[in-house]
Amino acid sequence: MNSQKRRAVATFFAAGAIDKQHIPMALRRLGLMPDKRVWLRLFEQILLASGIVAMALSMIFFIAYNWSDMGRFSKFLLLEASIILSVMLYCYFVARKLVSRMALLLASLLVGALMAFYGQTYQTGADSWQLFFYWALAITPWVVISRFSSLWLLWLMLLNLALVLYFDTFHSIFGLVFDAQNTLFWCLFGLNSLALLIWEWCSKKMVALTERWPQRVIAIISGWAITALAIYVSLDKPEEQLLPLLIWVAWLVIFMFAYRQLRLDIFMLAGGCLSAILVIMTLLGQHIIESGDEAALLLLSVLIMAMGAGAAYWLKQVHRESES
Repeated sequence: MNSQKRRAVATFFAAGAIDKQHIPMALRRLGLMPDKRVWLRLFEQILLASGIVAMALSMIFFIAYNWSDMGRFSKFLLLEASIILSVMLYCYFVARKLVSRMALLLASLLVGALMAFYGQTYQTGADSWQLFFYWALAITPWVVISRFSSLWLLWLMLLNLALVLYFDTFHSIFGLVFDAQNTLFWCLFGLNSLALLIWEWCSKKMVALTERWPQRVIAIISGWAITALAIYVSLDKPEEQLLPLLIWVAWLVIFMFAYRQLRLDIFMLAGGCLSAILVIMTLLGQHIIESGDEAALLLLSVLIMAMGAGAAYWLKQVHRESES
């Protein structure tokens, strides 16, 4: 849409319908050039987000620094009062969406600090993954009512971190189905792929989830998991590579089709191309190394450059088609 507006302005300028000195005004009116008000709003959002993170960290560092000087109940009273105050600010500024959502984000961060200090004070002996899992569980109601993409992403990252720490402790939960070393990749891929699918579906109905950057973050984690799994089994367990490679191929086809035909996203397509290059070059490199032909390594480097150039050319063509 923006590219079409720019071409329209360029067409009018070439036809002499718009004077050169009026082009900046036309771009601002069409929302193609940020004005003073837009810049001020951007700085306001950056400063507000930085202030929220700084407040949460300052509370944590204050209690940690004065750990021996503060009583047990003083620490909890300070954190709990801060959480209650943050929720009250959310209720008070509910009409101002950005401020209220940031207040709820602060409360969510402080809940994690409260759980961490509780475990440190009473030495519960719980595994580290439980902290992040119960943290995500505790803030779930706030995440649902906030309709705030950053808070949703925080919640999902907590689940991912809990999953990683869980496997660091127990190593496997599907040992009879998947290899223990592969299970983490499968679970991360499944969790984030499901989250991406739900997010894309909800973004069509919820204005608060229309921002593209959270989906891209989730897609990076999902794509990394299945790509790393395909590379790992190809190098270390070639006898078990059939299923992961088939799943990877199916994922890549669906992923590229979805972001080429259903919702065009050049960033996603570039990620899919990168995944394809990595896996294909890993398989080719493995066979070349096993063959012992050193001259073939030169061919491998040429193929890497050719695939990279081909992907860049195709992405540029797709971008041009989207603007036409």
